[in-house]
Amino acid sequence: MALEDTIADIVGKLREGAFPNEQSVSQHVVLRILSDLHWDVFEPSVVWPEYVTASGGRADFALCEPRSKPKVLIEVKQPGKAEGGVRQSLEYAFHTGVPFVVLTDGQTWSFYLPAEPGDYEDRRVFKLDLYEHSVTRSADVLESYLGWRRVASGEALEDARSAYRSQTRRALARQAIPDAWTRLVGQRDELLIEVVGDAVESKEGVRPDAEDVARFLAGLGGATTAQSVALGPARSDPVKPKAIRGATTGVAAVDSGNVAVRPQGVVVVLGEEFRYRSAKERLTIVLRELANRDATILNRCYENSTFRGRRLRYLSRKTEELNKYARTEALPGGWLLDTNFKIDQLDTMMRAAIEVAGLKFGTDIKV
Repeated sequence: MALEDTIADIVGKLREGAFPNEQSVSQHVVLRILSDLHWDVFEPSVVWPEYVTASGGRADFALCEPRSKPKVLIEVKQPGKAEGGVRQSLEYAFHTGVPFVVLTDGQTWSFYLPAEPGDYEDRRVFKLDLYEHSVTRSADVLESYLGWRRVASGEALEDARSAYRSQTRRALARQAIPDAWTRLVGQRDELLIEVVGDAVESKEGVRPDAEDVARFLAGLGGATTAQSVALGPARSDPVKPKAIRGATTGVAAVDSGNVAVRPQGVVVVLGEEFRYRSAKERLTIVLRELANRDATILNRCYENSTFRGRRLRYLSRKTEELNKYARTEALPGGWLLDTNFKIDQLDTMMRAAIEVAGLKFGTDIKV
């Protein structure tokens, strides 16, 4: 609790403006915190003040473990001026071979890996603001990156590098999204055109021409557009679900873009009851039970137009005939059912299967 008490006291004094310059921040903030982190602040070969770097500059403190071997450089700035010392601090550390740098004005603590690629902001692993973070959270961060035992063992540096790698991978992936989208559109990716065509056909009952889809996709470009396509338009007003005509009783289906409420229900197949939790599970149950009674039913459904798109199948024994992003359910005889559809399409397939089987919905099969 000593560190948390120290941080709480420091925050109160920072808000009062008690530390007007670098010297006061160094003595009354940095050294107090380092002491609570179990650094021997009275041993200059461990906490080395005014450490002369290889480039001739002077770092305010070098944390050394073993003694006289710097592992961390700390640069102190007066309150509100921390960001102005980033370049100098990283250059000091880079030329001296010190792998970790801390830049602080008492309130904010920024932790950097100077040898990593990228601009200065990219090399910042974490920025701690004592005003914005709780006392407990602040203590955890300072202990993680500056605790004497963790610095001495190398755990602090390894954690910093892991955090950096994670941030870098996410940033690279994020930057690649627009290029990937442009490449898919530019190459007229057939699967992309097929998926859009299937979605339009499912919603409107009419399939658009592939050229129309391709022209639409070609008109979408840039990171902003790609993001809007992926995330959809922002809504400022609540959306009320609209029921789709012909939806199965017991399942409240809604149109594309709205919420679907699918409570647990019961489907009765030729007098036998089965509980389901979703429309896709209900369709799977119906097809499975029909196939168990008639081994030819799935082959006949395979030939039915309801179970195929323009190029891809929704029911097949061959995975290459299905959408590669399909979410499949296994059926008797090695058949695979793609269930990656909206509720109305799943309902249509169920009714088609009942008709192919020569049965009646509402009589032989009830929901």
